[in-house]
Amino acid sequence: MKIGIDYHGVINRDPIFFAAFTKEAVKKRVEIFVVSGGARKDVEAYLKEHDISYNGIFSLLDYFSERNMVTFYEDGSFFVENEIWNRAKAKFCFDNKIDVHIDDSMLYGAYFQTPFCLYSPQGQNCTMIKKNISIDFSKTPDAVLEDLIEEVSNLVQNK
Repeated sequence: MKIGIDYHGVINRDPIFFAAFTKEAVKKRVEIFVVSGGARKDVEAYLKEHDISYNGIFSLLDYFSERNMVTFYEDGSFFVENEIWNRAKAKFCFDNKIDVHIDDSMLYGAYFQTPFCLYSPQGQNCTMIKKNISIDFSKTPDAVLEDLIEEVSNLVQNK
């Protein structure tokens, strides 16, 4: 199984939880892919500092920068066309056969074919859009991982 997890708004909202969650995933041979709009080097440094395990990082900024699709401004900000930026996470997950992606922004969810779990740190849950399935993130990290694995396995079996 492969799980995509958004960095801004998900991992960085609760790094202690996601450190434990990703360690449990490694034990169960579940691959973790961190998906972020930010620069890979910054995300990598944060993951290392917080002892968060992962198999890969997808940085939208780096991806589009390598393709000369980013306009950088003197103040440090940048611009990528909204439509291609908003579709990039979904394309990455589809192309890399990610089984479920956890993200806090519905903006990206509209483009996903991969099961998309809308994360709410306030509600301590993650709701799989279009599936009416909710994962309770107030449980222990290992219990959340087990619930996620079970629900995604059920989705695959019921296709």
